[in-house]
Amino acid sequence: MASNSAARQTFSRRRRGAYWSRASALIVPALLLLALATCSSPTACAMGRAAEQSNSQRATVPVGLPTHFSFGLMSAPGTSGALNDMRAKNGAKWDFRYQYLAAGVNTGNGWATWNSPAGQFATYYLDDSAANGYIPAFVYYMLLQSNGPGGNSEGGNDLAYLNSPSTMYAYYADWTLLMQKVGAFKKTALIVVEPDLWGFMEQSVTHSSNSAASIPASVASSGAADVKAYPNTAQGFAWALLHLRDKYAPNAVLALHSSAWGSTIDVGSNKDSSLNVASIAARDAQFLRSAGLAGNPQGVSTFDLVSADIADRDSAQSGNWWDPTNKALPNFTRYLTYASALASGTGRSLMLWQVPVGNQYFDTENNSAGHTQDNKAQYILSHVADFARAGIIGTLFGPGNSGSHAFDAKNDGVTNPAPISTFQCDRCNNHTSSYADDDGGYLRINVGQYYKYGAYALGSAPGTTPAPTDAASPSTTGTPTIRPCAGGTPTATKAPA
Repeated sequence: MASNSAARQTFSRRRRGAYWSRASALIVPALLLLALATCSSPTACAMGRAAEQSNSQRATVPVGLPTHFSFGLMSAPGTSGALNDMRAKNGAKWDFRYQYLAAGVNTGNGWATWNSPAGQFATYYLDDSAANGYIPAFVYYMLLQSNGPGGNSEGGNDLAYLNSPSTMYAYYADWTLLMQKVGAFKKTALIVVEPDLWGFMEQSVTHSSNSAASIPASVASSGAADVKAYPNTAQGFAWALLHLRDKYAPNAVLALHSSAWGSTIDVGSNKDSSLNVASIAARDAQFLRSAGLAGNPQGVSTFDLVSADIADRDSAQSGNWWDPTNKALPNFTRYLTYASALASGTGRSLMLWQVPVGNQYFDTENNSAGHTQDNKAQYILSHVADFARAGIIGTLFGPGNSGSHAFDAKNDGVTNPAPISTFQCDRCNNHTSSYADDDGGYLRINVGQYYKYGAYALGSAPGTTPAPTDAASPSTTGTPTIRPCAGGTPTATKAPA
């Protein structure tokens, strides 16, 4: 597979004391032949969004997103050809491809500087995605890597920066630039807004007000003219981001991020059988409603989706496995109970993202670096209807911490080492791979089978779509014709620290 020409940006985050590292301009394939929705005008976009959000009791699919259960992949600049290859050879018609925007708003190294003129990186990525038939998505992860007053921890730093007028002045300028670039694109683009930040916010008030309105933030005090009307609270910060979207990019679909540890109890790893996850979801939803989902000022839209990450790395890296038989804890059934309550409580559909890529099927996955195992992709692909019924409308796969990729990130070609014994798997990863992908080709084959048999229509009756089979044979439909990138191929000219 062709090597990735984009610079890799690596950064870290802390989740309640656990150190997390992540790749920004990473890699991997993503999405579908699906026609990208184009709003006829900003007014039409705004009217469509209002119509979708008018029924707060029922989670809906935002305007411009697929009406079937969708899949996407982290995909760095220059990797759209790899996605096209999966689509042509295997039928993996990914709907989305996503990319991190990172490195801080006032460091001189942020995404806005990665190409010239300022913000061109986003334009290149948006245009390249559309030219190749994918809905572009960005993970906007900027505040934590900015400069500002220290807070003695990642959560403390996030909250300190949020309340710094100088930092936030630069922040609103950076967000405005992104909104302007997305607005000029005119087609649908998904943006996951500041993962972790909302979780840190929630932790700071979960045992008191549980409201973003009581968290200090610099909004009007930042001096940014476009947000001078909004209060100096985290709630005002959410309203400011939404107002800037409304003004510059009504075609942007914004996802408010929910961290499963925001209540200080991590639903994804807790093994307490007495834990009431529906109650925790209700508390998480209460906080999120105060942060831009409900009660917004007249003329200010709300977030369109709630995004959720269910793990930060492959289970073989963390040791935190979910039981696919749903007998031991943690497991998938309990998470879906939580997700269903969260969707109900927020009145929004959920989008899973950064879902680990690893599998326990191919010899390739022997827990060596870049070939680490997980079982979430296998479970989701064989239980799509269960996830859809829980209010989840799609899954974006991507390695969170140097785990398995769905393309040859290790540049080690086709590998088939001896199978190993791991969680509930005594050398069950004993299938020979013919692909150089670091996951052995599991996602390209099985996502391809999912689309081949008919993507699951959201709102379908149970069992209307056949589940993919692990032993799916790769199809041979020839070499894809790769359309030229509109405006060139984006490359990150500077890497975040």
